[in-house]
Amino acid sequence: MSHVDNEYAKTYVVTYKELIFIFLVFVVVLFVLYPKDLLKEQILSEESNYDLSMLYLKNLIKQEPNNESLMLILAEQSLRSGKKDLTLRLLELLLRSKNQEHREKATLLSYDLKKDDYFFFKEEADQKKQKEVLRQLFLSIMKNKMYTEDDTDKWYSESLFLEEYKYMYIFLVKKLQTQPNDIDLLKQAYYVAVRLKNDKAALEYVSRLANVDGVDKEKWLEDKFYILMSNKYYAKAEEILRSQEDGSPEWKKKYAEFSFMKKSFMEASNKYMNLFKHSNSYSDKKEYFKKALNALEAGNYRRESINLSAKYENYFIADASMRKYLLKFYIRTDALNQAAKFSEKILDKGKR
Repeated sequence: MSHVDNEYAKTYVVTYKELIFIFLVFVVVLFVLYPKDLLKEQILSEESNYDLSMLYLKNLIKQEPNNESLMLILAEQSLRSGKKDLTLRLLELLLRSKNQEHREKATLLSYDLKKDDYFFFKEEADQKKQKEVLRQLFLSIMKNKMYTEDDTDKWYSESLFLEEYKYMYIFLVKKLQTQPNDIDLLKQAYYVAVRLKNDKAALEYVSRLANVDGVDKEKWLEDKFYILMSNKYYAKAEEILRSQEDGSPEWKKKYAEFSFMKKSFMEASNKYMNLFKHSNSYSDKKEYFKKALNALEAGNYRRESINLSAKYENYFIADASMRKYLLKFYIRTDALNQAAKFSEKILDKGKR
């Protein structure tokens, strides 16, 4: 083979300038042959080569310099590709648009841009300032209802980020329409309702939690009980107490306190004595016994209170504080004979 043939056999290498020229020819041909609307759809669906998409868009805008739809697409693509300066310039124009839809879309993109900027600030003061900028944009978006149902998850997350509880609650209600038994959503809705002091809503969600959350059912029942009590729904509160009366000592104690509150003093005393009999703790027994006596006193059950005290005075006679307490009780209730008898018991025990 000749030397000339060898030269032709060498691989031909395209230069950088030639590559650019070929690419530009390709772009021109593309714009001549490819329908613009179809091209826009392709650009919008592009998920990887944002730079190429932006080149197409810039060329389209040169042909249609007042086309705000194209500007919006370019602003979105430039934001995705991290070219924030270009995004900012485009949004400044679009926010002054006479077209309401374009202004709203520009506002939504502005929020995304500002949110992206927030995470680049290192100083807490700068983050706080940027968060306030985001808050104002968020409130404008909410007030003018610039979002759609499809954006519920996004704006719920933003309401959490900005601690905007009013809107957090609105989005939670929307989410619960499609996920009515989601425990985490119900918890969020309950706590937000409590924060907003919306007792009616809080009661609804804590009731639903008590029904669907088998793990923490007792906690939700307890919360429900206190909401009912604070709103003076005493009959409904007692229904809960009655349903839990055979449960933990804490519920029994609550029921005794409830009976005292509604001035059912004999009932309260009996419940405290029931707690007394089933408790293994001496300190708890002392507490329950005193409350049982106090309930009888509050109800003017003088004879019953003296009889109860006399019945258990031997149980407490070794306890100096209880001896003092019982003696004062006898004197206070004018049971002087019983006080004298108890004093003799104390003296007699001291001699032994």
